[in-house]
Amino acid sequence: NLRGFIIGMVVLAFFCTGSLAMSAELKGPVKLTFASMPLGSAWYVYAATMAQMLKKVLPEGSSIDVLPQSGGIGNPLLVSQGKADVAISNVATARWAFDGIYEYQGKQAKNIRALAGGLNKVFAAVIFREDFIKKTGLDSIEKIVAKKYPARFIMKTKGSLSPPVAEIIFSTYGVKIDDLKAWGGSSTMASPEAITATLRDGRADFTIDVVPPGQPAVAELAMTAEVRFLSLTDKERAKLNERGLYSDVMAPNSFKNQNYEVQTVNPGTVLIASETVSEELAYVITKTMCEGKEELVKAHASIKPFDPPTAWKTEKTGIPLHPGAIKFYKEKGWMK
Repeated sequence: NLRGFIIGMVVLAFFCTGSLAMSAELKGPVKLTFASMPLGSAWYVYAATMAQMLKKVLPEGSSIDVLPQSGGIGNPLLVSQGKADVAISNVATARWAFDGIYEYQGKQAKNIRALAGGLNKVFAAVIFREDFIKKTGLDSIEKIVAKKYPARFIMKTKGSLSPPVAEIIFSTYGVKIDDLKAWGGSSTMASPEAITATLRDGRADFTIDVVPPGQPAVAELAMTAEVRFLSLTDKERAKLNERGLYSDVMAPNSFKNQNYEVQTVNPGTVLIASETVSEELAYVITKTMCEGKEELVKAHASIKPFDPPTAWKTEKTGIPLHPGAIKFYKEKGWMK
């Protein structure tokens, strides 16, 4: 009968609409550039996993290019300058870029927007080789500086948050990283994988990194070399607090053989996009990520702290939300 036919059509339309909702407003194929970090980093794993998830829901013929470069400092600029549509960033650096302060003076990025914050816990990690500590008796940056010891330091390349964090820690004691060279030591920049190999082979004494628990390169380092994760001093944390990195504790067993708490700081992690990304596409990306948390956790356990219902909150994003993300959070009833 007609009534049954109409009800049937309404039910069918409901299910069809639900399955097509993701790309209903996206008229044709999407070309997306996603900025992450070099291979061996957690952010590259996140981005590659998100790209696979998005390919399943974007219109046929869509392409996603994951950039294996840059990092916490560089990614807000890549998005701001139109070299990437979407990126993973630190909350602190996204805010610095939006305000045009610190590393972003003269490069203000007012056109970046947040999609989802609180992706994971990410920590500043000061890592010394155990044999360096035994040989020298130096188990802190403060002691290296006091003795002007010719230590061999290695860190990630520019574009990552690691170099500025290292510089801030050294500045606590009125010196610069380059002063290591004047004392007869060295300061080198390298990829995450190269840092692991150099420390493991004893060609460097220590590194300062910014990583989530289980980050691939540091996890390999902790498994294949005898290293110690050092707590930041009260002075070092206070200096980093001034720059928007908040005090936090890295739990025991975040890495192999690290069976102790590490007092450190956390700059936060947020998924950002250009304001030029359409509302429809921003909505799809936010929805895919928030509803696909389990798939992300399978790819990298460090994303477990991600809490989609609160991913819109200012303290987790640092910058204004994209209208497409707002639409998703309001639709879910998470945001009023």
